[in-house]
Amino acid sequence: MKNVPLYIDLAFCFIFLPLMILIFPVERWLDTYPVFVCSFVLWLYITYFLNRRITVPLLFRHRRQRACGLCIMLVSLTLTYAMSCYEVSSPLYHLYEHVYPRTMVKVRLNQQAVWLLYVVVATFSFAVGMLTEINRQRQEREEIEYERNKAELALYKAQINPHFLFNTLNTLYGLLIMHSDKTEVTMERFINLTKYMYNNANREFIAISEEVEYIDQYIALQALRLNEYADISFTHRIESPEMPIPPMLLITFIENAFKYSISSNEPCFIRIRLNQQGDNLCFEVDNTVFEREMKNSKRMGIENCRKRLSLLYPERHHLVIGKDKDNIFHVRLELQSESL
Repeated sequence: MKNVPLYIDLAFCFIFLPLMILIFPVERWLDTYPVFVCSFVLWLYITYFLNRRITVPLLFRHRRQRACGLCIMLVSLTLTYAMSCYEVSSPLYHLYEHVYPRTMVKVRLNQQAVWLLYVVVATFSFAVGMLTEINRQRQEREEIEYERNKAELALYKAQINPHFLFNTLNTLYGLLIMHSDKTEVTMERFINLTKYMYNNANREFIAISEEVEYIDQYIALQALRLNEYADISFTHRIESPEMPIPPMLLITFIENAFKYSISSNEPCFIRIRLNQQGDNLCFEVDNTVFEREMKNSKRMGIENCRKRLSLLYPERHHLVIGKDKDNIFHVRLELQSESL
């Protein structure tokens, strides 16, 4: 697509305009007014590139620049009019009058030929220039949108990381207070998870196998603070371990489940299922919820995930979040990857 305007310019210079000129009695014009013919052909080339590269882009700019574009068009029309009158005003007109007798009808026909060539070239150049400018502006909008989306994604990822750190440090703090013998193991797993976050901070996508390993370690870390009332399960079936997925996308829903479904004195559960087949991924989380926890929830992490999904998977994801009458919270996320 980048070279299309160049190919059009070459086609105009070496095919389109030469064929247009050959339609007219150029040989007779060359015999009579060789300087005029050469000047006019040169003017047609100038008109094409002037309109295509300067006049049309100016018309798409601000008011003052549009006025400059209109002035260029006016000057162009004036010069073309002067050229169309060359035959009558030239001192050679009367000299050649005896060799090539002309009537006013023939003179007008020649003038019309000049204007016809000019109008065809001007129209063609305006059409090419406008299409090129429209395409350029579309590309600029796409680049701006891409950079904006990239900045938003970076912001959402930056918000997710502190959310994870806050939750995990709370777990470590609880273990330290209780002088638990699990503190050392917890710290080791916390360091591994932090390394994962650091190494993937600037990556847009990672292999799903890496994300599954991260989820496994996160669940193992959280399980260290749980008692017999909690029932945690994570099942996954991965067909293509290299399937790309945004880092730390799924973990937000798991964090949310651990935050609002765990109780130290009531039965509770979290069931996580991940199924990847072909270019489709289905992720589900079911967990108990306690009203006292949900009332204070701002659910910032889930909102960030919604925004990341809308930016990374437009029209290619389906997210359903809700709670049933039995006070069970359900999350179902379906993704379709274009990268496989």
